[in-house]
Amino acid sequence: MSEGLRQRVVVLWVVFAGGAVLMALEILSSRILAPRFGNSVYVWGSIISVFLAALALGYWWGGRRADRRPTLGGLGLMVVWAGAAQAVVVVLGPWLADVVGTRTGGAVWGPLVAASLLFAPPSVLLATLSPYAVRLAASDLARIGHTAGSLYAVSTAGSLVGTLGCTFLLIPFLPLGRALALVLGVTAATALVALAGDWRRRKPALAAALLLLALAVTGPPRLAAVPAGLVAERTTAYQTLRVVDRGGVRYLESDGVVHGAVERATGEVAMGYPRVLPAAWLLAPEIRRVLILGLGGGNVAAYLRQAFPGTEIDFVEVDPAVAEVARRHMGLAEGDGVRVHVDDARRFLETRDETWDLILADTYIGLSVPFHLTTVELVRLVASRLSPGGVFAVNLAAELEAPFPRAIARTVAEVFPTLDVFAVPGRANRLLFAGPHPPLADADLLARARSLGPRPTLSPDLPTLAALRTPPPDLAGAPLLTDAFAPVDRLIHLGARPPAPP
Repeated sequence: MSEGLRQRVVVLWVVFAGGAVLMALEILSSRILAPRFGNSVYVWGSIISVFLAALALGYWWGGRRADRRPTLGGLGLMVVWAGAAQAVVVVLGPWLADVVGTRTGGAVWGPLVAASLLFAPPSVLLATLSPYAVRLAASDLARIGHTAGSLYAVSTAGSLVGTLGCTFLLIPFLPLGRALALVLGVTAATALVALAGDWRRRKPALAAALLLLALAVTGPPRLAAVPAGLVAERTTAYQTLRVVDRGGVRYLESDGVVHGAVERATGEVAMGYPRVLPAAWLLAPEIRRVLILGLGGGNVAAYLRQAFPGTEIDFVEVDPAVAEVARRHMGLAEGDGVRVHVDDARRFLETRDETWDLILADTYIGLSVPFHLTTVELVRLVASRLSPGGVFAVNLAAELEAPFPRAIARTVAEVFPTLDVFAVPGRANRLLFAGPHPPLADADLLARARSLGPRPTLSPDLPTLAALRTPPPDLAGAPLLTDAFAPVDRLIHLGARPPAPP
């Protein structure tokens, strides 16, 4: 291979690999930030803004450097610097995101700070490669436009490969640390390829590239302490899942928020709101079929079926990894009237023509809530899938004074004439029940609880649940959420903001 051809091949590879690494890093950045900041529009807006600003600065800086006698060795040195910046992300990424998340206290600008600190340096350095490569490859000024267009096309092809590969291969099948290390390995190998023809003059850069490759092969050290009682950890396409044992209870956490809990000794549900869900039978005593949107640990199924034998329960969960973790670690037992469907909750409702007596929306936990599961269009769809006299239940995961739960209640009230709110003992949480049933007086609710007879496995029992009903909420001023306008992330962060000092 002639020297000129070798240089063209190396330049094309550097540009292709640079584009792939840049986009893979952008996709992986969300997995680093999500456990600390959620996966909201604020997180993705911060990520995209940082990467766009980095591209602009990197293109400008790379063009400046390209005008200073560009060489293939110089291009390799720039790749080494980009790899060094990536190494900081590999080693310090989750720890630094934790620090920024703690210091910013859940503010909406927190992910912008974290994304800037972690991802701006490697992104700027990776962006310098394309304009530098254009200058290096342009042997004829009359064809510089063709050269630039060809190289940017190759870079974009690399970006496409990096995006698809990271989305469909790295995140679903590799732990986050190994995925980051693999991307770093591509950068280090690319640096070695670019430096190979000039290794005598670039020995320090070559040594640095070898060190980066060694880090990629051995994997990152874990600086953050392993959580006490950690049973399992898994990064999925949707979230980071952890199973942790603490004080005799096994917890299922999603991006740091508890989504399920079970007593290790007995296997009983250890969260408050599933124990209030049987209040639905006070409003519709003939409940036989239950649909739960959101799986969590799935332990509510056994709890309900012990108290109400013969009840059939369907779960809908968008993340297949949650179902796997729940089966393996949380005691979820399918069959005998318990089924798990892996699907988007709204799509599941749209594609089924069957009905249920009770539908529970349990998807409103944490900082990242899918907006399409909050709107009035979703509530109307739920109403069409309820059997006559059925009940729609909502785990608000907060008190009704917060902006987001108020908006959910207002949206549900747009479709259903009756709202009943039950407090969760010992928790700042409320369960909302809605339906076409007429309002029941307190005395009638208690009478119905007694008529259903004792249910020894329920704790609290039905008469106690009847006493947990709170006065109807005042929803004046609460917004109606629609597919056209559902500012879910803003409302959640408004509720998470600490109160202003007096």
